[in-house]
Amino acid sequence: MKVVLASVSFTSPYTAQRRMLSLGYIHAQAISDELIRDTAEVVHKFYDCSIHDETHNAAAILADDPDVVGFSCYVWNTPDVLRVCAEVKRQKPEVKIILGGPEVSYHYARILDQNSSVDWVAVNEGEETFRELLRALIQDEDTTQIPGLAQRLEGKPVVPSPRPYCKDLDSLASPYLTGVLDVCDIREGACYQTARGCPFVCSYCDYGRNQPYFEFSLERVRAEMQYFKKANARILLNTDPTFNYSRKRAEAILGMIIEYDIQALHMYEVFPSLINEDLIELASNTACSFIGVGIQSANPETMRNIKRVWKPEKVAPMIDKLKGMPNVMVSCEIIMGLPGDKVEDYKNTVSYAFEREPADIKAFNLAILPRTPLEKEVDKWGIDYDPDIGHEILSTKWMTTYEVLVGKAINDWSRMIQRLVHMMVRLTGRKGGDILEEWAHIAHDAGFHDRVPDLRTHNIDAELVEGLSTVWARYVSEQCEYAGIPDISGPLKAEFQYHFFRRARTWAAAHFGDVKDMYFNMPYPGLHQYFDATITSQGDAEGVTGKETPKLGGDVSLQVLDYDMDDLYTLIDTESLAAATPKQTEYAFFMTPKTGAGCGIIVDDGARGFLELADGNRTVDEIGERLAEQFGAEVGATARKIYKNLESTGVFKLPMFLTDYEEGKINWQSCFPEVHREYH
Repeated sequence: MKVVLASVSFTSPYTAQRRMLSLGYIHAQAISDELIRDTAEVVHKFYDCSIHDETHNAAAILADDPDVVGFSCYVWNTPDVLRVCAEVKRQKPEVKIILGGPEVSYHYARILDQNSSVDWVAVNEGEETFRELLRALIQDEDTTQIPGLAQRLEGKPVVPSPRPYCKDLDSLASPYLTGVLDVCDIREGACYQTARGCPFVCSYCDYGRNQPYFEFSLERVRAEMQYFKKANARILLNTDPTFNYSRKRAEAILGMIIEYDIQALHMYEVFPSLINEDLIELASNTACSFIGVGIQSANPETMRNIKRVWKPEKVAPMIDKLKGMPNVMVSCEIIMGLPGDKVEDYKNTVSYAFEREPADIKAFNLAILPRTPLEKEVDKWGIDYDPDIGHEILSTKWMTTYEVLVGKAINDWSRMIQRLVHMMVRLTGRKGGDILEEWAHIAHDAGFHDRVPDLRTHNIDAELVEGLSTVWARYVSEQCEYAGIPDISGPLKAEFQYHFFRRARTWAAAHFGDVKDMYFNMPYPGLHQYFDATITSQGDAEGVTGKETPKLGGDVSLQVLDYDMDDLYTLIDTESLAAATPKQTEYAFFMTPKTGAGCGIIVDDGARGFLELADGNRTVDEIGERLAEQFGAEVGATARKIYKNLESTGVFKLPMFLTDYEEGKINWQSCFPEVHREYH
């Protein structure tokens, strides 16, 4: 029997690895069974639904000739998974399909009723349910009595009996220690968990009320940490809902990371009121801790409504101290549309987050998740939401449909220009919530509201950036006059353009760890990705024969900005920005081949001309002859040096994440914006 575990999803900047941790546990537990290990082949692969449609992904799954296909479903990937399921069944009806995960577990009856392509749904934890299903299929036994396995009996969805939650988590095989999951080959990261369930009962979340809290032993955690060290992981994402619920346990885990000197960006979530001095000190001694602080709302009434109470005035000093420590980056997490929040209340929460000056603010729109208390309270709170499109709210008792749209616009712009808004807060003294709301209205009135999806998905053309940056500069100028400070609209316009030109060449899922200077609010030392390909920066041409035939490995955009970003980037005070000297600088923006992060190279006539001529047909020396004709013999003579300089940036290499690329099979450019070679 052949089994395919299919991680069908798209990766985001906060994803540490592409294959899902949940399916890793399913896989490891299945092959811990001797019968399954000896008689079945289980494979686990990633299928990118942001690059390929359901027809392609279904065909890729079926290329392994599976008898059973398993999917894990969450809010963000379930629509894509269901489309792939339907296409798998269309192409090969005899294949059996099982779904699991929080999105389908609670509403298994609706899933089975509405999706004939789905044969089973694993309700709650799936490791043992899936293992028992495979055993039954191998031995041609009845599957209708397997606990936790939702299925159709006489045409009606039923679960024979509930599956008890696993109390001894160490009895579940480790995906990493069994070798079925590894550090991601592209992202060089891993997700891991040390506990399941949550002791808190926040009404918008299903974890606390629906799953008891159990922990893996610290010995098990230590063994996995040793694995991550040996595998040279550079990103570790802890999936525990509250990493610091048990302070001593959190301290022990951070101690392991320090003990093994794991040089990784370690990401974890903490509850605000549980932050203490010991956590702060330990976090500052890791290579890098990226700590998500679940603020959600700073409105006391809303906190009571969602049963997540903490005191902003008491927590603020701890957050401020935490983010001021070396090797620590703080992310404030907030939710728009919670019951009790008007637009003004949400703006206050946004402003509270900006006042903390975190590295990052994650602003979410409230989604009514399955099996949460909030799902049962929508009438009580007057909530209307779309059950099919991400479960996002449409209106509440406190926010009209229009006001929810305003809140969503605030979040959209917060995600896209957060660093620039942070600069405006710092320089003008105004509140972040007010700035974002004003800018959202200005962008809307200027006719750019319909282009927000283009900006958000990195499908950005030069004309859009130019038009929007002009409106932004006018707004900045007005705010400077209002605040009585020097006009810094010129530098901030250039930063706006630079930011979006790089976003346009950034894979939507490039990890923020690779583009920190774009996503992070403060300019941390050494984060700016800077390359200079001008003639003054050229080294030797050792190793270049001149017979190489370079071809661009991705989409390249050539743009001229009024400032050199390497000079401008670290300036964060009014006086320095106002004194910054304009310096017209031409950039070639492209996608780095390994991570998919956008990058800007400073170019001159020779480097720009070389990029335009690098079509895969001309040799380096032939390009040199053309450069000599256009710009003179001196430039033409440097062609080999130009090539070596440009080649070192990766501009001639294909993006690494397109692992199924074959010449003639995939047009990789269809995944990204069209080629732009505008000059301003």
